[in-house]
Amino acid sequence: MRGSFIFASFALKKDTRDKKTHLLRFVCIGIVFCILFSSWITSSRVGSPGLDFFTKIIWLNFWLVTLAGIGFFSTSITEEKEEETLPLLKLAGINTFALLTGKSSVRALRMILLLMGQLPFLLLSVSLGGITPLQIYATLIAMIGYIILISNFALLCSVYAKRSGEAIALMLTALFFYFLFPTLQYHLTVNLQSRGYLTLTDSISSSSKYLFVISQEHSVVEQIKQILTTGYSGSILSSQVISNVSLGILFFTLAWFIFDFCTEKTTINVSGSRKFQSHKRFMNSRPGTNAFVWKEFQFSGGGLKATLLKLILYPTLIIVIVGGGILFDRYTTSSSIQSFTWKELVSAALLLLFVSFIVECTIYASRIFREERIQKMIPLLSILPCSMFRIAYEKVGGIILSLIPVCLTIILVILIVPESITYLTSSGLYSLVPLMIIQFCIFLHLLAYYSLMVRWGALAFAIGTFILVESCATPLLQLFYFMFQDTIGEAGVLLPAFYLSLVCCFILQMLIAGRFHQIAAEE
Repeated sequence: MRGSFIFASFALKKDTRDKKTHLLRFVCIGIVFCILFSSWITSSRVGSPGLDFFTKIIWLNFWLVTLAGIGFFSTSITEEKEEETLPLLKLAGINTFALLTGKSSVRALRMILLLMGQLPFLLLSVSLGGITPLQIYATLIAMIGYIILISNFALLCSVYAKRSGEAIALMLTALFFYFLFPTLQYHLTVNLQSRGYLTLTDSISSSSKYLFVISQEHSVVEQIKQILTTGYSGSILSSQVISNVSLGILFFTLAWFIFDFCTEKTTINVSGSRKFQSHKRFMNSRPGTNAFVWKEFQFSGGGLKATLLKLILYPTLIIVIVGGGILFDRYTTSSSIQSFTWKELVSAALLLLFVSFIVECTIYASRIFREERIQKMIPLLSILPCSMFRIAYEKVGGIILSLIPVCLTIILVILIVPESITYLTSSGLYSLVPLMIIQFCIFLHLLAYYSLMVRWGALAFAIGTFILVESCATPLLQLFYFMFQDTIGEAGVLLPAFYLSLVCCFILQMLIAGRFHQIAAEE
């Protein structure tokens, strides 16, 4: 057993001596103090400031652990497959158990240590009032059980998948079925029961309710909500903790058993798959003078064929949502279900189009420099007679061309039904639209920067960094609001945040250009 833990002990020693790890822990503690300061500012308007402070911290930790499961844990083995270093590790005498322990369990241990490092500072919330030490310990134990579950399932996905992208897709699918699917199918079943299509005693309704109850009992989200209720006096070791730890051990064992079968052929035929994909593309056009615009439009956006397909798909989606909603309400006789007008259905379709726009921008931004990074083409790009900024802006131009279908559909819906946009802005958040747009631009810049920093998981790192930065900026915005609320009003928060966001976009562009030159010099 001593030899089998050599790789794990090496990973732990490397982690202990890495300055970036300790810097990350200090940053996490600094974020805790920033949120503590924010809770102290709002303590006069909050009944339980300690509970408010702890709730912010624990949900921030939950999202960061989930993002780590998507982009950090799920690439533990696939990165070795892509770099074709698994045969070398096996040749060095490292057995399967040591490899899995060193590559995955150490990562989970690092995340647990980051969580436990916050414990002395989280106990400050007891002095602020509204929470007990039992609730703090129970919440941390629930989070540790969730870390064990998600890290080991990500390990199983990483062992099974051939690429990191496949492992990330499997993780996203699993998280959807773990958190969202039981609730969605239960509410759908209740809706069908109220409309008379199902009864309370049939097998579909019983199975749906049973699945929903089981998922709620073993979900870390519901467990945290239950722990944070007033007067909680339950046990630290809940059924959620026991089930999450047991499933984590089961997933680790499955990954151990299938490791040799899934890693026998680690060579990935990248060139063949690229040639196959390139023949499927619509390539009748020529680059002309704007080669990078053409390249981004053809390869990342799918070219003219994908554009025409989206021009048909998006209007069809609107027709299906609006027409299907009207027909569904027309042919149901239940009066307990609220009926929706066609304008409200159009607003729902418009909201879905905005979501599609965000998803497309996120995908394109994460892939804008990915192919050049993988194929090591950045050194060749650096010797071209044009600046890196021009190359980047031309690639952005190709992305904008790929976004034309969804933008045209949004404009068409607004022109046909102008009232649809009023339903989305009737909540009083109309003045925040410019700030939300510039914040989304910061996120896209951050995503493009991380695509140059890491091979996989750029989206998870970008979301995590964005959440952390926004959490730290919240006390500063509150100070601006208290200073200028009597003279400037709402603009006292919006204008400084807008200008700071513009500065952040400029700084990120400088960092992207610097990273370009650094990669070109290293390769």
